[in-house]
This record gives sequence, structure tokens and C-alpha cells, in this order.
Amino acid sequence: MRILYSVLLYLMLPGVLLRLWLKGRRVPGYRQHWKERFGDIDVHARQPVVWLHAVSVGEVRAAAPLVQALLYQYPDRQLLLTTTTPAGRETAQGLFGNDVECGYLPYDLPAFVNRFLEEVQPVVAVILETEIWPALYLRLEKKRIPLMLLNARLSEKSLQGYLRLRALVQPALRAVRHIAARNEQDAQRFRRLGVRAAQLSVMGDLKFELQLPADFRPQLEALRKRLGPERALWVAGSTHRGEEAQLLAAHRQVLAAWPGALLVIAPRHPERAGEVAALCAGSGMVSRFSSALTTPGEGFQVLIIDRMGTLLSCYGVAQAVFVGGSLVAAGGHNPVEPLCAGAPVMSGPHTDNFSALYDDLLRSNAVCVVRTQQELAEQVCTWFGDPAQRKAAVEAGKALVERNRGALQHGLRLLEGHLRRVEEVDAAQSQRVGARS
Repeated sequence: MRILYSVLLYLMLPGVLLRLWLKGRRVPGYRQHWKERFGDIDVHARQPVVWLHAVSVGEVRAAAPLVQALLYQYPDRQLLLTTTTPAGRETAQGLFGNDVECGYLPYDLPAFVNRFLEEVQPVVAVILETEIWPALYLRLEKKRIPLMLLNARLSEKSLQGYLRLRALVQPALRAVRHIAARNEQDAQRFRRLGVRAAQLSVMGDLKFELQLPADFRPQLEALRKRLGPERALWVAGSTHRGEEAQLLAAHRQVLAAWPGALLVIAPRHPERAGEVAALCAGSGMVSRFSSALTTPGEGFQVLIIDRMGTLLSCYGVAQAVFVGGSLVAAGGHNPVEPLCAGAPVMSGPHTDNFSALYDDLLRSNAVCVVRTQQELAEQVCTWFGDPAQRKAAVEAGKALVERNRGALQHGLRLLEGHLRRVEEVDAAQSQRVGARS
């Protein structure tokens, strides 16, 4: 099965490379650092290396508290953070600067994986959330490099896919030292996939560990001045194709009741900003890109986020937030960021990727589910006009976030055990070298 898997990946490789090249027309980052995808990564690092992998933007942001804690607690360790997408890499570089080495994860073929591990020589490997790469996992086991999955999630859809590839996936999972799942629901799915109880724990969700920047309040004040201090404002974050048209229709209804209202749209993939601008023009609304918002102004109804790093501040000044990927069947996105920023949160009905979290939010009255553009417009107008109701939703969200903190300490405890053993081995080797000399 593993041989067949590798053969199929080799056969697919030309198509994968062509797809990267074509995607590079819209996102130049796909055409950069391409050698890293073959394992040829140049790590300007002092040994030993702690390697973390986070697929894209959401996973990188979730990993931020863990990365910052590791930088503080283990200053003599070099951190390497790999991603799969250019947006994830850009986010990592923006968050951590030169404190962390950044690169791309190689394709899961033995030659590429071997080259990567020889270059990096990590003392521990951490995969954030869940990506199961059989060649990589088995090679880590052979080289006796501890591998952990932290903040691990497994949707029912993904579980069914992995069960069909059980003969390939189960040996890979046996190579994992520990899987720390986000919640009991995820842990149960890993058990159904054959993960042993001794390998598994529930850590909570790292996304709840988000810490707002020290200058967050001044950021909000500056943004408010640029957007119009008195404007009613709502944000739609991480939107997908098929949602923006519904959002604009809802905004038209909002404008009928609140003529000066502003809708901020942040497409899940910023390269779609031009597509969203075309939708705005087609609907008769004036839009501006966030990158062009250099002076205050109110001559537009829609602001489109076309660059990374500004969405959290937009959440902080919003009177209502819609979390995208949920009016269409994309599984939804994590609402913790707007909750931490102090915004009342809405979602559509499609939240399969975070079903346990949304169940908890609903029980706590910390989220409002809207199923149509009409319901969306009505809820936005309700929160615009009722500060007390809006405040109650915000307080419920903040309370839920505080109740769910603790995942960071769980993850650090797991890592600490492995890093301590590495230090003991290093010390023993140093003593032997000293004795021989």
C-alpha cells in the first residue's frame, strides 16, 4: 500500500507542479521557494531544532501562543515553522519575524522527506491540527524523532476518508508518540481510526489562547478614525465564493435602515479581493480595498480586506461579525478570534468543522445562527440598535473563551517531557566527549 501510495504521488507530481505554477499567476508566492517543496530547505539555524508544521493562516495563528511560549522557555532551541500555503508563510513571518525560521513542508515522497530531515535534523516534530503524511510519519519513527499532533481535530468527513485508506493511515498513526485532540468528539473519532488510548489525550483548543496585542486599543482608535467614528459597522470574515453575493444583498437591507452603515468583507483567500470588488460594482455598491484606505472617508459602502494582518482590528471595532464558510457548505471557520476581540458573532448553519465548539457557543448564548440573508440583515440591525443585547452577546463570548483556556499548558507539558529527554541525552554525550578528551 505504501509503495502504491508513493508511485501515485510521483505520477501526480507534474500535475501538482503545473497547478502551483498556474496558481502563481494570482498569488506569486506559489512560484517562490519551490525547492523547499522537494525537501531542499536552507535552515540558518543553530541546533537543536524544534519543528512545527501549521498548514495555513488559521493554523499559524492558532500556533502563535505555543510558538511564543517555546521562544521564551527554550531560548537555546531553534524553531522552524513550516506551512503549505504562501498565505500561511506570510502570516508566520509577520507574527514571528526573524525569531522563527519559516519554510514549506516537502511533498510526502521518501526522497523529499529524507532530504528535508537531513537538512533540518529536528529533535521533535509537532503537527498542528491534523495532516497525516504516511512517508513523513514513518521516516520520523525510523529516525526516532518524537512526533506529536497537537490541537488535533478530525471531522466526520475526514474520518470517513481515512477509514477508506485504513491500511495506509493506521501504520502512520502508530508512529505518532502522542495525539492531543481539541475535544472529546475529536478524540472519539481518532479512537475509531484505531488510535490507542495511551496515545491520546484531550487538550482543548489552542485558538482560545489568543492574546490581543499590547497596542490593540490604540489600533482600534486609529482604525475607527479612518473608517468614520460614528459609522455603524459590521464585518464578514473568512468568506467563500457564493457567500459574498448573499452578504451584499443583506447589506442592502441594512443600508435601508442604517444609511451610513459599512460592511467589511475579508475573503478567506485575499487574492479573491478583485472578484469581490466586481460583485460590489455589479450590485451598485461603492467599495474600497483596505490597502488603499490611506485617508478617512465615508464615500463607500463596502471595505474589502485585500492584505493579511488587519482583520483582528476590524473585529475589534465591529458591532456585529459574521464568520464565513457557513452560509455555504464549507464547514465554517473558527469564531474565537472575533470573540476575543470583543465582537458579537453570527454564523450560518454549516459549521461541521467546529460542531462541538458551536454547540458550546449556542448553549452559552455566545453565537447567533442565521440561515438566510434576511435573518442576517435583521440580526445586524438588531445589534446596531440594541447596545444592551450586543453587550450581553459579547460578555457571553468572553466568558466562554476564559472557560476554555488551558490548552497551551497541556501542549507545553507534553513537549517539555520530550525536550527534557533530549537535554539529558545531550548532557550525557557531552560528558562522554569530555571524559575521552
